[in-house]
Amino acid sequence: MDWGIAMNQARTVAAALVLALAGCNAPAPEAGKANTADPAATATPASAEPAAAEPATAQPAPAEATPSAPASAAVQLPAEACVKSEDGFASFFEQFVYQANVRSAYSAPKIEIRDLKDPGKLLESQTPQQAGPFKIALVDNQWSYDEPGKQAGQLDRVKIERTLSGDRMRVDFVKAEFSPDEDVVKTLGKPEAYVFEFKQGCWQLTQQLR
Repeated sequence: MDWGIAMNQARTVAAALVLALAGCNAPAPEAGKANTADPAATATPASAEPAAAEPATAQPAPAEATPSAPASAAVQLPAEACVKSEDGFASFFEQFVYQANVRSAYSAPKIEIRDLKDPGKLLESQTPQQAGPFKIALVDNQWSYDEPGKQAGQLDRVKIERTLSGDRMRVDFVKAEFSPDEDVVKTLGKPEAYVFEFKQGCWQLTQQLR
C-alpha cells in the first residue's frame, strides 16, 4: 500500500472520531424550558370564554288599580227616584232630604254658588262641606228650614216651588207662615234656591242660589 494513501485514511478516521465525541458531549436542553422557536410554546393561552348570562326573569306586570266605585253606587234609591220627570224628582228629593248618605253621594264635588237674581253670575265654588248643611228638612211631613242649634219643633216652615227645565230642576224656598188651610200667609227672610241636574242616570245637586 502506498504510504501517502494510508496517512490520508488515518486522518479521515481521526476526524470522524472527533466529530462523534463532540456530538456526545453537547449539553442537553434544560427540561421544561420551551423552545423559543416553537410557536406552540410561545402562544398566549386563550382567555376563558365568559359564562353565558342567565336569562332575565320576566317581571310580572303590575296589576292595574281597580277604579273605586262612585259613592252613589253604594246608595240604594227607589227606581223611580232616578227618572227625569216631576214625579221622579219628587221621589228623589224626599230621599235626598231624609238621608245624609244620599246627600253626600248625589252632590257634585264642587257646588257653584250663584246669585239668586242673576244665576249666570258665579260667586264662588265650594265643596259640599264648605257650602254648609242642606237647608231644607222634612218634619212631620212638612217642609222646614233646617237651622243648626234648633230642635225639629222649633224650625220654621218653608214654601217650596219646583221648576223643571230640560236636565235641570230648580227648587226655590223661603221661610213662610201658613194658615190652618195650608195657605201661605206671608214669607219671611230672603228666598234661596237649589239647582239639581240630571247626570249619569240620576239627579245631582250642582248649584246653590243665594
